[in-house]
Amino acid sequence: MSSLRERNILYARLEEVLGTEPAGILMSHIPTEADLATKRDMTHLESHFETRMDGFEGRMDRFETRMDRLDARMERFEDKLDGFHAALREQTRTYMFTMTGVMAAFASVIVAADFLG
Repeated sequence: MSSLRERNILYARLEEVLGTEPAGILMSHIPTEADLATKRDMTHLESHFETRMDGFEGRMDRFETRMDRLDARMERFEDKLDGFHAALREQTRTYMFTMTGVMAAFASVIVAADFLG
């Protein structure tokens, strides 16, 4: 890090050797004290980053908990859906047997009426 006085001395010498424009270009690439991060800056940044990461991890934990609950609900729903399919299959089978019996009985009535009439 260079002080303002040291930067001015360096610029003056560069200006003598290189000229005004090249000296200005070179000096623009040399960082000042304000441009450099200190250990305190880095410690503050680290602390801020850790705080943010802790918050993120907390949100991720809550998200995972919600996903686990949703997964459990989906499993229960699938179980109910399996039960629904079985009941629907059984109801359809019963309906088909009943309708077949009704049709057979109706056909018997028609055949009997034809013989009697």
